[in-house]
Amino acid sequence: MPLMESVSSPSPIIDMQVLLLLCTRYAFSKQNRHRGTSIRITIGLGLCLFAIIAVLSFMQALQRDQFDDIRTFESFDLQVVLSTSDEAAARHAADEIEALASVDNAFIYADIPVITQATAGDTVAGRIRGLEAEGRFLSQLNSYRGELFVPGFLASSYSNSRTHALKDEVKVTLLKKGRQATVIPSQKNMVIGSLYYTSSYDFDRATFLCDIETLLSLNPDVQLKIGIFTQNDVLEVKRHILDLGYEEVATYKELNASLYGAMELEQKMMTLMLFLMVLVILVHIRSSSRRLLLAKQREIAMLRSMGLTKKQVQSLFVLQSLLVTLIGCVVGLVFSYSAVALYPMLSHAVYQSMGVHLILEIRTYEVVFLVVSILVFSMLASFQGTHRILKADIMEMFAHDEVI
Repeated sequence: MPLMESVSSPSPIIDMQVLLLLCTRYAFSKQNRHRGTSIRITIGLGLCLFAIIAVLSFMQALQRDQFDDIRTFESFDLQVVLSTSDEAAARHAADEIEALASVDNAFIYADIPVITQATAGDTVAGRIRGLEAEGRFLSQLNSYRGELFVPGFLASSYSNSRTHALKDEVKVTLLKKGRQATVIPSQKNMVIGSLYYTSSYDFDRATFLCDIETLLSLNPDVQLKIGIFTQNDVLEVKRHILDLGYEEVATYKELNASLYGAMELEQKMMTLMLFLMVLVILVHIRSSSRRLLLAKQREIAMLRSMGLTKKQVQSLFVLQSLLVTLIGCVVGLVFSYSAVALYPMLSHAVYQSMGVHLILEIRTYEVVFLVVSILVFSMLASFQGTHRILKADIMEMFAHDEVI
């Protein structure tokens, strides 16, 4: 019986190992004359990804900071407009609302539009806010000089301290209900008893603070309100307050509808900008893949002449493209997370130029979406490019510099 020699075919695992070795050699090996092109593509991709993540992080931080200031100082999370000027009735309403499990703090406050004139003649058109400070408002309200909320005294902001300094007497002009006319102007001299500052420049420039009793002494007919802080969903809390019988309840979004609409538009523009920047990256990847394939066209022909199948050659260059793209994404992520980690050291310079303290963060789902999109497009671009090259004859690849 004749002996038959068995010829073993190469295992798929060995083939894959060889392909991985070849793709790293074609990407970053020192013996590869196109190594510089791969490195430039990697760095360019990393910088593009870093730019997208940095812009998104700053824009989102600015939006969060603006809404945090609105919810903390301006309109609070919710507010209830009462139909009374009686302090005792308003305090009872605040206690009733604060008893809800979904409410953290509920307190009385009211605003009076005023024009204040300092002894030197400088004026500020703004408001006097009287309130029983609680919750986030109190924790983020800073006393610069003097004691805040002393009965009979006003607290001016540090922003207005050049014209309305500590212990200055200012003339306060406001409108009150009249007997014959609907409203009449009224004036009263008051003393600046303290200076405060917050993280909201707009609030500081337009607001003088005092306690409720002092505000009611200026205008006994002012309509009192209840400010509310909560960590729960504001719409759910609003329903709970409506169930108590209070009719005029509004969330911070409803009170700042025009601003919120503008910020939603800004968010949509950010999404559009993200799409355009991703499109720029994809075009960069497409042209880079084409450049790499053209540079390696003769090597593709050589690999084909050495016996590699079209499928193996295609797999080799798709893996190479994925490797270059993946390393570029890693470089971009390293830049991005390093910048976020180092940002607190530079936040003082940002505060001096922009007047805001920003807390940068990177949203994981956005990063995953970007990286996956870039990798998939890179794979498709490389697959399409090699597919078109491999349609050409081997000798044509050797003879011509460009077949795609």
